[in-house]
Amino acid sequence: MDKTLLSAHVRTLARGPGRSRNLTFEEAKDAMSIILSGKAQPEAIGALLMLMRFRSENADEIAGFIEATHETLPSTLKGLKPDLDWPSYAAGRTRGLPFFLLSALLLSQNNIKIFMHGFNSAHSASGSTEEAINLLGLEVAETEEAVKEGLDATNFAYMPLRALSPQNFELINLRDVLGLRSPINTVLRSLNPVCAKASMIGVFHPPYIALQAQATLRMNLGDAIIFKGGSGEAERTPLKPVKMTYTRNGEDKEIIAPALLKRTEIEEPDQELRLEDLKDIWNGDIKDEKALCTIIGTAAAALFILEKADTIEGAEQMAKELWEKRPSLGEN
Repeated sequence: MDKTLLSAHVRTLARGPGRSRNLTFEEAKDAMSIILSGKAQPEAIGALLMLMRFRSENADEIAGFIEATHETLPSTLKGLKPDLDWPSYAAGRTRGLPFFLLSALLLSQNNIKIFMHGFNSAHSASGSTEEAINLLGLEVAETEEAVKEGLDATNFAYMPLRALSPQNFELINLRDVLGLRSPINTVLRSLNPVCAKASMIGVFHPPYIALQAQATLRMNLGDAIIFKGGSGEAERTPLKPVKMTYTRNGEDKEIIAPALLKRTEIEEPDQELRLEDLKDIWNGDIKDEKALCTIIGTAAAALFILEKADTIEGAEQMAKELWEKRPSLGEN
């Protein structure tokens, strides 16, 4: 390892008041390329990522990291170009059940091809996206060939980050060492590794909505709809209006998705829901109005960004109709 490879970029970020600045797109791309090559010292990587987070990373830096990562991805993945890219990187202890998976399943059963990728650390108390996918009888794709087969057979494929980008998997796990999330969390949400027509992006902190939108526009990798979701997942809460930013035709715009359910209308289930209950919710064996509205509202956001409906209200009505026609899920 060369001890000096990242030093120029670290100096740029940390020279001190009046002299330090953010990295340019080209500098960020170079820094990420060095990191992904495995030639950088771990101390320098940690310093660079934490300085970027301390200064607040900008769209050029995120786009530079994305460009460098894309150059390491298999060309077969980038050539798939499904309808929807769906990152899943929430790892908070308060993360609820991944109802958004049922939204994705609903869409995939109606000829919308979805590529999902992600990583949920042990900090997530309710289980990982990957565990839920297995429980629903879907496959976890560990290779690009398996991704293509899944998209062809079921219109859905999930690839864990460890298989998609082992280098970024190591970087995102630095959270356990550094005690903080790094810009890698932002990068992975806007990565769109399959060059899909659109992306579903959830954030935990609302200020990152603008950054994700700017990075998406900077990279020109397709449209995106971005909103604060459950613990940072692209999952819409039904209990209050949700401000959503979306990119289309080189511009970013805002819509307000109305609340779908009043708190007074919620009937508490007899017992706390578990990951294993997702299939019963789909099949209607467990009635949960909040879960249902979450599924419908999340699917509607996807239908809207894919231009299946002109308005979010129209997309909600379409999602409800699709839900009413859904087939049952059998036993694994």
